Amino acid sequence: MELKSIRFFMTVATCGNITRAAEQLGIVQPALTRHIKQLEDEFGVRMFSRLPRGVQLTTAGREFLEYSRRIVDEVERARHELTALGKQPRGLIAMGSTTTLARVLMPAVLGQSMLELPEVSLRVVEARSARLHEQLLTGALDIAILTNPVGSHQLSMQPLLSEPLCLVGRPEVMPRPKSLTVSDLSALPLVITPGMLTLVTGAQKGPRRRFNLLAEVESIETIRSLLSTGAVMTVVPQSAFWEDLQAGRLTAIPLRSPIPERMLVLASRTDNADLAAIRHLSRIVRQSVQQAMVPHAMA
Repeated sequence: MELKSIRFFMTVATCGNITRAAEQLGIVQPALTRHIKQLEDEFGVRMFSRLPRGVQLTTAGREFLEYSRRIVDEVERARHELTALGKQPRGLIAMGSTTTLARVLMPAVLGQSMLELPEVSLRVVEARSARLHEQLLTGALDIAILTNPVGSHQLSMQPLLSEPLCLVGRPEVMPRPKSLTVSDLSALPLVITPGMLTLVTGAQKGPRRRFNLLAEVESIETIRSLLSTGAVMTVVPQSAFWEDLQAGRLTAIPLRSPIPERMLVLASRTDNADLAAIRHLSRIVRQSVQQAMVPHAMA
């Protein structure tokens, strides 16, 4: 069975007349009739009922038509994919990242993109995960790294990393226990991003306690400055302040029972998830997460 025969069969099924189908295909009618008969002989069923003024699909023909459409669609998809491999991705891609991720991850993503995708221009937007989610759905963004997102049929989502949260602050102001529960945080002076506050609040067991919240701050750099100068603490994954933790300027205490986690997901719109530039950028993001963040998350 040849793909050409399948296309011929589909044309006859659409036209409902072999003569008109032959004219549309630009072949003689006897040749088209031979192709249809070869298909019928190969499967051992009649695809068409012959009528005085044309043909009509049989039950077997209608079923084969559905298979034929899927076969042709897959062939076209393969042609598109293979053709794209030989072309350099180009164009503008709007990419979103949360503020706590941008400093850690974006330098690696942007650096590798400039090397591998010289014809692609990236516009990076930093915002809360909920806002990035909205911008993906409205088309303002092409791709974004989201935190604990709600699923949507409009988005293609790839899990990237799960990071446990911990309490972070200067060593001299931090409590002494080796680990804390989420409930223990209620007595501590906190400065925290809205996204982290949502995750911590959702991890509480039983009645929810109010936190001693000094401020909600969007900027992770502002929180870094507040930690370095005041007797305040925050809740983040270790990757957010990895350099400060390694240098001893800050220290971290893990949270337990249950451990609140930041789930990172790479999301793109389903209408562009197959574009070559999006596929290549997705691969670069996944590699950058493995190199820049996984060692920190496992420490």
